[in-house]
Formats: sequence, C-alpha cells, structure tokens
Amino acid sequence: MHAIIDVAQNVGTFAEQLANAGVRTVIRYYNHNNSEQLPSKALTRGELDRLHAAGVSVAVVFQQRGGAGGNLRDFTQASGERDARRALELAQTMDQPAGSAIYFGVDHDFFRSSELAPIQAYFQAARDAIAGRYRVGCYGSGTVGNTLRNSGAVDLVWIAAARGWSGTRDALASGNWTLDQRFLELRSEVGGFVYDGNVFNPAAANFGQFDSQRPRDSGLGEGSAALYRVIARPSLNLRPTPDTLGAPIGSLPTDTMLRGLGRSGDWIKVDLDGDGGADGFAHSAFLEEVSGGVPLEVANAHRPIDIARAELALDVRELPGTQNNNPRITMYHATTAGGAAPDETAWCSSFVNYCVQQAGLRGTNSKWARSWHDDNWGQNVTNAPQEGDIVVWRRQGHGDDGCHVGFYIDGDQDTIRVLGGNQGNRISLARYPRNGVLTYTYTLLSIRRG
Repeated sequence: MHAIIDVAQNVGTFAEQLANAGVRTVIRYYNHNNSEQLPSKALTRGELDRLHAAGVSVAVVFQQRGGAGGNLRDFTQASGERDARRALELAQTMDQPAGSAIYFGVDHDFFRSSELAPIQAYFQAARDAIAGRYRVGCYGSGTVGNTLRNSGAVDLVWIAAARGWSGTRDALASGNWTLDQRFLELRSEVGGFVYDGNVFNPAAANFGQFDSQRPRDSGLGEGSAALYRVIARPSLNLRPTPDTLGAPIGSLPTDTMLRGLGRSGDWIKVDLDGDGGADGFAHSAFLEEVSGGVPLEVANAHRPIDIARAELALDVRELPGTQNNNPRITMYHATTAGGAAPDETAWCSSFVNYCVQQAGLRGTNSKWARSWHDDNWGQNVTNAPQEGDIVVWRRQGHGDDGCHVGFYIDGDQDTIRVLGGNQGNRISLARYPRNGVLTYTYTLLSIRRG
C-alpha cells in the first residue's frame, strides 16, 4: 500500500495490518458532525491511539463540506474562525502536539478572483484563531494553494487529485506543494476500505504529521516520489526494457505524470499506478523532472567517487529563485537527517552522503560538512591521500564560520583539487588552499577514507 493514505472512515481496527503493509501515515478528518453517508468520517481518540500504538503517524484535515458542489458560502471570515475553533477543540481532545498541522479543505475548483477573496478571508481568520499553535495547510487546487501560500495564509499545500482543476499542473511543476493526492479511490488490501494514495514533496522535512508525543519528520524517502511529466507529443512509448529493442508495451499521452523508481542510463524506470512496482521504462529525453529525483544506475560504481563523477556529468546546479529547487539536490538532502531541503540549504555534505550511500557505505547522515571530521568517519589519511578520499575544511570569513567537504582528486604542497557539491552553486571540480585564503579562509581539518 501507499506510505501516505487519506481515508474517510475509522481504520483503527486495522492499524497493525496497515503498518505491516507499509502505511506510515493515515490522514483523517476533523469536522462539526458526521453524515449518514460517512458515519465514521471524523477521527476518534480510540482510533488515533491504535494507529499510534502500531507506529503509524496521523495528519488531519478539517472539512465539513468545504465548498463541494461549488458552495462558496462555506467560506467567510466568520466560518473560518468557527471551523478553526472546532478544529482546536478536537485537537485538544486528541492531544495533538503543537507544531503539527491542521489542513482545511477546499473541495471545488474555485479560480475567479471573486471566489478566491472569500476563501482567503476564511483561511486568514482560521490562521488567526489557531494563533501559531499549529501549522495551517490547505487542500485544493493549485490556484487555491498558490493564492493562499503567497498571501501567507497557509504554510502547507495539499494538491487535490483533480488534474483538470485550475493551476494544479503548474503548481506540481513548480514544486510549490507539500502533498499530492495522486491516486484516487483505491481498494485497500487490508480491510477492503476505499482510500486515496498520496506522495510527499521531498523538498520539505514533513507535512505536519504527528505521533503520540510530537510532530514527526518524514523518514528518508517515506512516501516521497520522483515526479516526471511527459513532454513528448503526442505521446511517449513505454518500453519493457531500457532500450528500443522490444516492442512498446504502452503509450503515455503528453502531460502524463509519472513516478520515477530508478534510472538506467538515459532511461527512467516508472511506476504508473503508484503501487511501487515498475511498469516499464521511458526515455528521459521526453520527460521533465518535476520533483524528487532518482539515483543513477552507474555501471561498475564501486567507490563513492565513481558516483560523484556520474553526478558531475549531469551538470547539477541550483535553480535561481527561492521558489525553485533542483530535484537532484533535494534528493541529495533526502539522504541525511531531517530529509530533503531546498537547494539553497548548504548541500556539500548531503552530496557526499548520497555518493557514499550509493556505493553501499554508511555516511554521516548529516548536512553538516564538519560531521565527516568531528565524527571521525573512516580513517584519517591526511598525510597520504588518494583519489576519492573525503576532504574536510573549516571555512571562515564574510560573517561565516562554516565548513566544506568534497572528494579528493589531487593536490600539491599548497592546494587540493576536489570534486564536490555546492561549489559555485553546482557540482564541479575546484581547487582550494590547504590552509589559506580563497575568498574565505580555509583550514584543512582532515582527509578521510572509508
């Protein structure tokens, strides 16, 4: 099953089975009252306790009707305050920890400015009532999410599954989303109930889920996905193997969204239905990377430096602007504690961790470059380095007291050439002083070998 599911009925009875089936988070509802059609829509304390006891975290969304059927009158300043106070009442009953999230649903494709204005007033009133105790999220179209995020009314955006809703494709492509409800009305192998499958944007550390004591960060790769969009026109062939030798096994229309599972040369192994299984291969030249990223399958890559050279050949670099993130850099971050992060977060250590892990070794699990020195990773070979060893510097100047780490290529008495990430905002080969000044003052701490 999907790692992140949303469901409109009590699933506490199946908590342990769901955990065993791979479910890590269940998204459930707060509301004013249940309906005859959905008599157990709202989360109960008993259900919550069972899920937490099984190790399954929970996220919540408030929705009574949420504008379904075009009922814009659900959204006023008064109703925003009323719904938020009810959500707070339920959160207290559930002992929902501060700092986790409460989403509010907008279950219709509202896109006109005359419609977005009252929705914005609703969310601002809800945010004011919540007063910082919880993070505020919205569920809805890309246009609604983008409008509310830009106004500061919400922290988190959960994209509804309706791909035809306004702004949704653009929002997914921009990476300005937290959750994507990608797979609708699936039948659970446990309990037979109907659920939706969701994926998590790996550029964020979490989506507001919580366990019995605190908000919980997502585990590395938990529910996240490398998301691709088909850009071939009018369609792209799906192949059984990463080549053109076999006959196509399917055709993927332009703008189809795919989940990437792996990479073999120029081919992406794809999952079409979200079950985690490979459905075939698509050529990367006809796919646009939207979020996440997949590791390369590098032939004869026995050392981390082999992985690093393959990544260097991809010309990975930061994207301009705070709202855009290179999917591969967020993937590097996802291999370290705290999970994925924007490409503006220092990423030299995340890059080294990624390469080390892809080579089958254990890294430091840290975004902090100095961790390679302070944690005494591997052996200290400062006096006899070889290509592929890991070089750690302290870097000072311009108000910064930080560090840098990269892979040793060669050196002389005064300088060391390294292959590293976040060098000129990209993966590059660069030469640094062993101990000296190059814009910053560099002090060599050690050179490590795994």
